[in-house]
Amino acid sequence: MLTKNSLRSERAQLLMRMYKSALALIFTSILFLLSAPSVNAAESFTFNGNGFGHGVGLSQIGGKALAVEGKSAEEILKYYYTGVTVEPVSDWYDVRVNIGNKLTNATIQLVSNSGFLKINDYIINEKLVVAQFRYTPTGITTTIRKSKIVIATLPATNAISIQWSGTRFLEGETAVVAFNAGKTVRYQYGQMNLLVVGKTFEATNTVRLKDEYLYGISEVPSSWPKEMLRAQVMAARTYAISKAGIYRTSCDCDLFGNTKDQLFVGLGKLNEGKFGALWKDAVDSTSIDEESGLAITYMGNPISAFYSSSSGGFTESSLNAFGTEIPYLQPVADPVSIDPLRNPNYASWTRTLSGLVVARAFGLLDVQELVIKDKRIEATSLNGTKASLRLETFRSRTGLPSPFFNLN
Repeated sequence: MLTKNSLRSERAQLLMRMYKSALALIFTSILFLLSAPSVNAAESFTFNGNGFGHGVGLSQIGGKALAVEGKSAEEILKYYYTGVTVEPVSDWYDVRVNIGNKLTNATIQLVSNSGFLKINDYIINEKLVVAQFRYTPTGITTTIRKSKIVIATLPATNAISIQWSGTRFLEGETAVVAFNAGKTVRYQYGQMNLLVVGKTFEATNTVRLKDEYLYGISEVPSSWPKEMLRAQVMAARTYAISKAGIYRTSCDCDLFGNTKDQLFVGLGKLNEGKFGALWKDAVDSTSIDEESGLAITYMGNPISAFYSSSSGGFTESSLNAFGTEIPYLQPVADPVSIDPLRNPNYASWTRTLSGLVVARAFGLLDVQELVIKDKRIEATSLNGTKASLRLETFRSRTGLPSPFFNLN
């Protein structure tokens, strides 16, 4: 007969055996985890590629090579844009170009020996006088200084008009102004506006598309062959026409004056020594009359004339790059882009990106693996989450030179 004491003893022994078994299992699991290889997110990824820019439409390096071979501007454009026509299109109107985005301060001054500068109703006619603009919660303040001494302070306002003499907007002797929004750029044409947008202000210059704007476009060296310069002018004109009149509230503009649209450097392009005159000649030679200039059309309408520096040996389609099928933006052979003699900086390149940069591009916490397939790049995180991007989207988010790349 079992007594209460013996039952208690057996139960205690059973519990002890179970406890020891559990300890052994835990110990074995710990040993397994310590001996198993650890799985971590990748610290970095290395990419090998070719070309610079999105690679859609005109290849500037390729166009230069065709011009050297004797091709005309029209032949160059028809090669890179499928099924297009080059014909006169109206270009006499103004475009509003953003020359300073999300600013908190900027300056302007007269740099010519003639003319004068007008800020709202305040006149500046001396080179040593500098106007400084600052954003404040009550608007943009303007402080006028001469040799660092304050000579006037204008009341805060949400909008400022800036004009200078010798332009279509203000009569008088020709003036040149220097505007600094992080970098000093000189302007002879147009009129500026500063406008508060959110908690910063935007700076724009309104210029006539056909000449005042195109004279300031700096997308290729002015020393390049004449026919490539003319091709670039027609592509730039067409691109601007496709954007003109589509007002963007965020920038108070039609076009950005940087590589978001086209690089606009004001008077700087015409001041490139003896080569500046070559660019002006290219612009003037594609102007048909006072109201129109040569542009690229498809079925009678100006195209979205995308262009970039170079490609990966073939240009890219708009479908693969941007997700939209456009009949005149199809891949064509562009072998010069991968020739190190003619494209020494970007015929081939290697870049390493941190895992954090790559993860942010996909909107993931981390990335363990990358795979490229079907013109897309797919990332897998440690928890198994997958995300996929077009190669061009990945390029634009990470700063890689082009979407023509492979994983090292």
